[in-house]
Order: sequence, then C-alpha cells, then structure tokens
Amino acid sequence: MAMTAIGLIALCAVAGLAGDIGYFFDYRRRMQTGADAAAMAGAEQLRRAGTPNVTSAAWAAAATDGFTNGTDGTQVAVHNPPLSGYYAGNPSYVEAIITQSRPTIFMGMLGFQSAKVSTRAVAGFQNSPSCVYALSPTGTGLATNGGGSSLSAACGIVVDSSAAGALDAGAGTVFGTSVAITGSYSGSCNSTDPFGCRTGVPPEPDPLAQRAAPQFSGCDFGTSNSPMKINGGATLNPGVYCGGIAITSGAVVTFQPGVYILDGGGLSVNGQSTIQGMGVTFYNTASGNHSYGPVSIAGGTLGFLSAPTSGPMEGMLFFQDRTITPKSTQSTNIISGGSGLYLQGAFYFPTTNLTFAGGGQLATDYTILVASTIAVSGNTTLSANFSSLKSGSLIKKVTLAE
Repeated sequence: MAMTAIGLIALCAVAGLAGDIGYFFDYRRRMQTGADAAAMAGAEQLRRAGTPNVTSAAWAAAATDGFTNGTDGTQVAVHNPPLSGYYAGNPSYVEAIITQSRPTIFMGMLGFQSAKVSTRAVAGFQNSPSCVYALSPTGTGLATNGGGSSLSAACGIVVDSSAAGALDAGAGTVFGTSVAITGSYSGSCNSTDPFGCRTGVPPEPDPLAQRAAPQFSGCDFGTSNSPMKINGGATLNPGVYCGGIAITSGAVVTFQPGVYILDGGGLSVNGQSTIQGMGVTFYNTASGNHSYGPVSIAGGTLGFLSAPTSGPMEGMLFFQDRTITPKSTQSTNIISGGSGLYLQGAFYFPTTNLTFAGGGQLATDYTILVASTIAVSGNTTLSANFSSLKSGSLIKKVTLAE
C-alpha cells in the first residue's frame, strides 16, 4: 500500500508536470505570434519612415495579440539593430523579445508557483523579387502591342487590374520570374514560377509609395508654360525648369548630376538627338499655371541616362508626382529610343501610363517599371542586378528572418 501511495504521488507529479508543460508550450506559441507581429511591425515602420517610432510600432502590434509592454508582468524589448543572432548589428532588421511570468497549474503543489516564458523574433526588409508593377485596378494593365513584341523580365511582374484581360500578351509574349495578376490574362504568359502565371492574386500597393518626393519652390529656369528649348549643344544643371525641357532633333545635351524638377511641360526629346547624364533624376510635376506634360523620348535618340546610386533619389531616373491626375491619353509617357540609347533606373509613373516602343534599350544592370499601365512594342528585356546601388533594390519586402 505504501508503494502504491508513493507511485500514485509520483504519477500525479508527472501528470501535473506534463499538464503544465503543455500549458506553457501552448502559451509560448501564442506569445510567439505576438513577437512575430512586433518584429514585422517594427521592420515595416523602419522601411517606411526610418528608425523613429520603430519601438512604438512594435509595442502596438504586440498589444493587439494580448502582450502589452508593462502590463501583467509583460516585457516587450525591441532592438534595432538586433543584439543577437545571425542579423546582430544589421540596421535593416528589428528584434522583438517578449518575456512574461506565468503561474503554474499543477506544479504549485511542489513549490513551483510560476515560470518565465520568453519568445524572440527578428524581421527585416529585403530586396523584393518583383520590379514591374502595373497599378491600374481596371482595364488592361500590361500589354504587348503588335506581332513579335515581347517583355522578358529577370524579376517578378505584378498586375493589379481585376479585368479578364488584365495582362494582354496579344500576338507577343510576356515572361517574368514570377507573374501575379489580380484578374486573368490572354496570350502567351510564361514564368519560372512552378505555378506559372498566377491569376486571382490580391492586388499589391504602390511599391514606391514611401519614397519622398523632392521639395522645391520658384523657377531656376523658365518663367512660363513654355519649355526650355535646346537646339544645339548644351550642358544643363539641376534645378527647377518651369515649363519643362524640349530637346530638338540633332541636339547634344549633357545633364550634370542632380535632380531636375520639371514644373509643367515634362521632358521632350526628339529623334536623332543625343542625351547623356549620370546620377540624374527627373521629377515630373505641375504647379500653379504650369500645365503637366509627360516624358517623351522619340525613336532614334542616342546616349545614356542613369539614376543616382545613393542618396535620397537613389535608383530614381524618372519620378512622377503622385498627385498628378491624367486628363487624356496625352499624359502617356513614351520611351521610344533606338538601339543606341541606354537608360538605367526606375521609371516611376504611378498615375499615368507608360509605353516602350521602337526597340528602346534599357540598362544591362537594372530597370524598374512602375506605372498605371504599361505597354510594350518591340522587344524589351529587363535586368535586375542592383549591386551598383548602395541600398540594393528600391523595392523592399518585409519578412521574418528568425
């Protein structure tokens, strides 16, 4: 009987231990969800606005999962950069650690009244696999125009339109390492993704929405809605060009590094011109009595333009003001350069349309296309090597890393 009693006590202790362990594992699983949410929220805040408010964003996310810092013995520690692990010291990552003491259920009979539960998560932003975004929610978002036209991208393609012909390859072809379409597609669509060109995918937001637009006032060049006209050879400096810039056929223009504010009028380059500039950004906007004009580069244009490799405008070659509301098809941006024109950077036209025509050449390093709609005539190949940029790809995604 004594042995039986001792055995029953031991059995109860084991059962109690098993029950408490199960309880703590279940609670830790829920706590891990809170830590994951905190790290993700902190990393998203870091991606959007930098280090300010990273901790408060992480605390708010943990609180929505029931883990409020300083309440019921809960501690939510947030570190940017992480203090430990594989990403320790990396400023692109956020570490969240949640710690809380929880009362035991059965083990209290053996003198163990509580136990500490702790979880950890690390999240950060990495280069997005996609570099082509057609943002229009309706109509044809991405299309090839004419037989033999094609788009081949060494990156993912995103089409936000919910239309049946959201991606229309026509008689041409479209290829991307992944293709995500909110609606469906027609024609030849191919991808290295095992699932092929995916349809019915939720639309993605503007991937460059958080990039700050340059600030400006007044006019450095021009005073009316008439563009600065370049007829021969010229070297232009950064500044505010009221009325835009118009480069006529045969002109040779060098753009010094910096930001060119096109306040109305846009940028017009006629065929047989030569343009060149490294580290340049064209910000296309309109204010006051300066009427908006698109970017238009005609076939036969020679030369090269490349975006800055660091700084506030890193990677941005063409940057359209997000507040622009297109009033007609005249707002369509057209890049129709010949085989001797090389353009490297982001083509960012979030509310207007973009057309590549005439076999225009893009850079061998990287190209990012973000526009309301995108149309391709001729053969267009996009590269996605962002090693020349200090921060890598302009488009980032937030992911859990640990």
